[in-house]
Amino acid sequence: MSKGKWLGVIAGILVVLLAGGALAVGNYVYTSGTVVPCKINDDDLANKPEEFFAPGSGNGPFPGPGWEKWVGTDLSDWWMQGVPYTAETIPVSDSINLAAWWITPSNGNGKTVIVTHGIGTSRRDFNTLMPTGMLVKNGFNVLLVDMRDTGESTCTDGRHSAGQEESSDFAKVAEWLVAEKSVAPESLGMFGVSGGAITTSLLPAKTDLVSAFAMEGTIFDFNAAATREVEYQGFPGFLWQLALAAAQLFHGVNLTQTSAMQGIEAAGERPMLILHGDSDQRLDYQSSVDFYEYAKSVGTPVRLETFVGADHTEGMLTESERYAQLLAEFFDSALR
Repeated sequence: MSKGKWLGVIAGILVVLLAGGALAVGNYVYTSGTVVPCKINDDDLANKPEEFFAPGSGNGPFPGPGWEKWVGTDLSDWWMQGVPYTAETIPVSDSINLAAWWITPSNGNGKTVIVTHGIGTSRRDFNTLMPTGMLVKNGFNVLLVDMRDTGESTCTDGRHSAGQEESSDFAKVAEWLVAEKSVAPESLGMFGVSGGAITTSLLPAKTDLVSAFAMEGTIFDFNAAATREVEYQGFPGFLWQLALAAAQLFHGVNLTQTSAMQGIEAAGERPMLILHGDSDQRLDYQSSVDFYEYAKSVGTPVRLETFVGADHTEGMLTESERYAQLLAEFFDSALR
């Protein structure tokens, strides 16, 4: 073999090795950065609809000293004491069941909201139970659900899929509510917190059985948001593209299969509400602005409510009464 051909072979081998190494790094970032606990977090174990508490020092939904003022805060205004609820198991595939609480206030208005939590938490987290309490106290039935790989739901691979698999699960949840609880689609909405908001934003593209969508923060440009999350997890942001490729190549997970744009467009005339603090360290507030502006441009009814100075999910604490009123008014007007 000539020298030129040998150099070509060597160059090819080097390219393969470099590409393989890059994908290995991407796979590490994907598997590390998308881990969820497949259990109830220790600081949420005692939380339940009738009594729940904010997490302690260093365990809040956003980093830094700003959380400390909320440690030990009194959340009892939103406890659902005396409100009947049942534990439910919802099959969303042959091998995956989602755990949920079906909460039915005696002063029910006949309207139902599915509520779900953020990445790495469960339905027992305060910032999911608190808005649930807000809705229940305003007469809404609530189905409060653990996503797959979290809380008491089935553990598949211990990773979240950025709303892709999760939104398909919640399309099945809507079917279950219609079939098992006789919920009419026009009276059914969904509210998602943080990562649950991302799932909620994709849901219109997966089902026609949900008629209104509210989100505590959300994303629009998935690549920008994922890069930010990778950085939040302690990795260089540029590694996100490698993680995206590795997820599909090694795990068969397409993290961009359904986009926020597709969710917005599929919503059509079904209304959307975004609640977001403009000082959010986890989900960039500008992403909600971009989401809002795109929805307006395609004619989807949308409303963005800003909580000035609030960090990640902090708006429900800084302006609780306003938060409760916005949620209740939105679903009351959007659902029949």
